[in-house]
Amino acid sequence: MGSVAAQLPQNSNLLQDLLHSLSQPLTTLHCALEHSLGQDDPEHPSESAFALEQTDRVIELVRLMREYVDAETGCFLAAPFPLGLAVENVLEQISVLAEVRGLRLFAYGTSTVSIPVRGAWLQRALLYLTSELLNVAPAGCAVTILLEDGPFQSVLSAHCVPTNSSDDPMRELPAQNPEAKTAHQVKIEIARRVLANSGASLDFYSNGQAGFVIRVPKHGSDLSEIPA
Repeated sequence: MGSVAAQLPQNSNLLQDLLHSLSQPLTTLHCALEHSLGQDDPEHPSESAFALEQTDRVIELVRLMREYVDAETGCFLAAPFPLGLAVENVLEQISVLAEVRGLRLFAYGTSTVSIPVRGAWLQRALLYLTSELLNVAPAGCAVTILLEDGPFQSVLSAHCVPTNSSDDPMRELPAQNPEAKTAHQVKIEIARRVLANSGASLDFYSNGQAGFVIRVPKHGSDLSEIPA
């Protein structure tokens, strides 16, 4: 059992190298298709546009695969990054998506806690979670993001009005093709791994609401000892 566990980091590094090797010819193919598309007759477009679109989709999936592997190894752990600042930066990014989707976005509270993870990884995890929440939220609803500091932990909660999609709307997206659904699930798992490796926990609403809750223990606290 110990020998198998010892092989995990090595296997992850090998998979990361393979994905990197795959991304290089894909990037070259993307550039070649862009050049070919530029040579096409505008009135008689070739299949280059379709091929370019498919290549972009593969590149995006490979990028998610690389992030998934990185999140598993935990190699991104670093000096603590302020949770409040990460939330503030993510809010600036998702405000555009909220406006496009016709959603009202409200944010309240602040936090002094920091998470031992690189700022880019923490913000990526929060961006994936909040973006997926906005994608499943019904048009016209209000999405509320609340950040609270408690004596033992800081809590970040985000939710929209109740929906009838499923018991766990963040996990089960309706009317999506398999590729999009897989990408959604991978993004959620990346966020979960980033938070778990930094000592935080991630839970999803299970009462018909689309939303999630992140709990970050304060220094010296243990989530298992904190009342739910």
